[in-house]
Amino acid sequence: MNERAGSELRESVRFEMEAARRQEEFFGTLAAAPASLLMVDYDGTLAPFRTERMKAVPYAGVLERLAAIQSTPGSGFVVVSGRSAAEVARLMEPLTGFAIYGAHGLEVIEVDGHLERPALDERDVRALKSARGQLEDLGMAAALEEKSGGLALHWRDEEPHAAERMRALALRQWTPLLAGSSLRILPFDGGLELRVTKPDKGDAVRTILAGLPSGGRAAYLGDDVTDEDAFRAMGESGVGVLVREEWRATAARLWLRPPEQLLDFLDRWIAAAAEKQTGQR
Repeated sequence: MNERAGSELRESVRFEMEAARRQEEFFGTLAAAPASLLMVDYDGTLAPFRTERMKAVPYAGVLERLAAIQSTPGSGFVVVSGRSAAEVARLMEPLTGFAIYGAHGLEVIEVDGHLERPALDERDVRALKSARGQLEDLGMAAALEEKSGGLALHWRDEEPHAAERMRALALRQWTPLLAGSSLRILPFDGGLELRVTKPDKGDAVRTILAGLPSGGRAAYLGDDVTDEDAFRAMGESGVGVLVREEWRATAARLWLRPPEQLLDFLDRWIAAAAEKQTGQR
């Protein structure tokens, strides 16, 4: 083991021990809070990654636990995802009646099913159209995913050399498009995304937290680099939770390995919310 790997291992062990203590503290405050809100990313958090995107269904037991959280007075959940809000809604059927912030917050499906999608700046629209055409001309149409306010290039199941080639080509084609637009290039687990600068998941979290009653407690669960904005936005209202098999440097304060530790966290949330209702401490 080289020095860098050894240092990362020691840091992950230290973080895991600290995270266990913080989790105990968090659930203690959750049980005493007047309201609780769980915010969750989708891919890599509630569901494992899949090459066929619409087959990325939630881990077994997740929907049942979210339904229990949803049905507990004073508690609830919101999905914040890079996917389109409509895709998230389909993948989480038959569960309904929850808010979805899709495309990093550019699309919002309210609890009543109403969809809000603000218009994009025309310069950004032109740049995204150009970005798609460039990669289609290079033979990568099948690896592209068009989103509201963004374009994602996926290489998750490619061989390392092929993935690196796709990454290099995308950066070469997309970087010049950043000038004169509000776009930025974001890496994610298994690809790159070209998207508008605002909103991001942090903006979505701040909007959601603004509606949390005074004294309420919240958590945001996510796995990717794009979730770091959300972790940093949590403030004093709650905690960011990294959901990932392997640890990485993060602004989150807790760490769960899916699916077992994720399911345990959801079970503890349900118990704490129920404890709040009964007043049994």
